[in-house]
Amino acid sequence: MSLTVVADARWNGLRVVLESCPEPDQRDRIIEALGPLAECPPGIDEQTLSRYHTYLSANLSLPFTAWYPEPTTPLEEVLHLCTVLELLDPTKYICDEFEGISCMTRKGKFAVNLPLVELRVPENSPNYQLIEDYCHWFWNWC
Repeated sequence: MSLTVVADARWNGLRVVLESCPEPDQRDRIIEALGPLAECPPGIDEQTLSRYHTYLSANLSLPFTAWYPEPTTPLEEVLHLCTVLELLDPTKYICDEFEGISCMTRKGKFAVNLPLVELRVPENSPNYQLIEDYCHWFWNWC
């Protein structure tokens, strides 16, 4: 929100006017990710997963750190920490309405493919909003 101060000629003081400059809301960001579609974001199928994969591939900063599953104690943060190396193309790998887009991760010395919706990204990560939007779409429009 921006703050604008305007002088009023009929009054000997200042008037504060609040002008909101809203960011695109989550629904708008999801529709942007899926491309020009109908008003409501569509359900999950091979085509929409492929569109979202293309969008995320172009916008995520890889590699990034995430937790799988979300930790509940500091010890679990270390045990469940992984590094997301790449998104797996849904046209080449099994991606469906149950797991969505998968990604290749590194957990310690092991490479593990995990569903992107199962990962939690730190809020200070540049990828946080992208992953949150994808998860919101996946869990709410399936």
